[in-house]
Amino acid sequence: MRGNWYMLRSNFWSSLLVLMTSLYAVSWARDKVNYKAEKLEGVEKGDESYKKLIDNVVFIHERITIKADSAQYYDQKGIMEAYGHIEIIDEDGAIIVADRLLYDTHKKVAKLRDQVVYQSDTLTFYTDQLDYETNTKKGYFFNGGSLVEGNNTLSSESGYYDDVDKSAIFYHQVELINKDYTLQCDTLRYNTVTKIAQFEGPTKITTKEGGTLTTEEGGEYNTSNKNSTFRRSKVETEAYILSGNLLRADQTEDYYVATGNVQLIAKEHRITIIGDHSQYWKEKGMAQVYGNPLMQRVIDEDTLYLTADTLIAIEDKQVSGSTDDVILAYNNVKIYKSDLQGKADSIAYHSIDSTIYFYNKPVFWSYDNQITADTIRMVLNDQKFDKMYIDHNAFIAAEDTLGNYNQLKGRDMVAHFKGNKIDYIDIEGNGESLYFAIDDSLQLVGMNYIKCSHMRIDMDNENLSKISFFMEPTGLFYPPHEITADGKELADFTWRIAEQPTREDVLEHGYGKNQQYKPFKFNKKQ
Repeated sequence: MRGNWYMLRSNFWSSLLVLMTSLYAVSWARDKVNYKAEKLEGVEKGDESYKKLIDNVVFIHERITIKADSAQYYDQKGIMEAYGHIEIIDEDGAIIVADRLLYDTHKKVAKLRDQVVYQSDTLTFYTDQLDYETNTKKGYFFNGGSLVEGNNTLSSESGYYDDVDKSAIFYHQVELINKDYTLQCDTLRYNTVTKIAQFEGPTKITTKEGGTLTTEEGGEYNTSNKNSTFRRSKVETEAYILSGNLLRADQTEDYYVATGNVQLIAKEHRITIIGDHSQYWKEKGMAQVYGNPLMQRVIDEDTLYLTADTLIAIEDKQVSGSTDDVILAYNNVKIYKSDLQGKADSIAYHSIDSTIYFYNKPVFWSYDNQITADTIRMVLNDQKFDKMYIDHNAFIAAEDTLGNYNQLKGRDMVAHFKGNKIDYIDIEGNGESLYFAIDDSLQLVGMNYIKCSHMRIDMDNENLSKISFFMEPTGLFYPPHEITADGKELADFTWRIAEQPTREDVLEHGYGKNQQYKPFKFNKKQ
């Protein structure tokens, strides 16, 4: 009877122990590891032993808590393998979920695998492979991952997130997407507190409108206020390309500032402007280039170069219901083309009528002819010179082989071009002509003076070939011995050949001071 009672008591306590263990198993490890589960089993496998935890597993080590459906804990190694509904909870609030986990209590590294989701503050990170250092609170990912924070989604092949300083670094095929733009680069650093993204190497930003910003050396972008700084970068829209050594942008205002080796290209009009500094207002459609600016435009397979103190381009300006693109140049304007050179105080080009306006007593040289007036208008047709309107106090002069000056004067003139050369000139109102006749032996025959309200000058290869007079012309012929010094010049005549710009003068203004420039080459479609 005593023996039966002893056996009954022993079986009772054994059964009670098994029952309590199955209901809730708890154990303390030597290195402050606490684990519990619905079921706990000790397993011996060869020389290795481990604890097998099943259902509602809770594993606590220092500052973190790990939950899982099941786990194996190798207490001698300090290694935990967990499966199913993995959840890591950091005491500071970060939560990580996954399907599988390998945790090393000595190294304090959790290797999470499959459908990993990391949540901390306002960000959520997704990947399939994440190694998380529980002491430094750094999570390293590889084989792809993406971070969602507010309106921004960042993704790359690899990188890490530091929950202490709230910064993330992304490597290889990095992409930042939000509702306004997409950014692509090789390396990106992003801080979730400052909202600043720093990127390295070749970078491309594409706006929702299709415009692009590219940089060879990276830069910095504030995703909150949309202010950015880019090095060796280029902004391209449907109409323009703007590039420079340093580009600062406020995308909220669509405002850009470029400095150093600035290049502005108006695609449709085949115009390139270079300089030291530029500002571009996208909303206004206006760009300004200053600091040794130089403009070049392709005209009939030749290039027209223009310099000034400041150049301004305005796109899509509305004029009487029509669209007008405008180029403005202010102060000390000089132009050079192989067959045309000139100076003016300021100019304006309007695409609506393909006309270039030159203001404040401009002067031009076309081959041997010097052309002056109060204002001059040049009309282009299919990228070629068509007409030149020489308005108010029009004057044309050319030096002959004997050093005399043939002169034409009138209220207004219109020069008509053919093959980009002056074909003939109409003189309208108050016309006067002074022409020196030379024989075949280059001897002076005499001087013709004719006054007529309307004249026509026909040119042959830029040389005067015929003068036609209309409306009751009057004239005088002076033999050589009757020609006086005072009579050899019409009123207001001034020979200004010393001011004629050369190609070297004009290019020195831009390319000479900006040696790194490479002129933009337009393709046939442009």
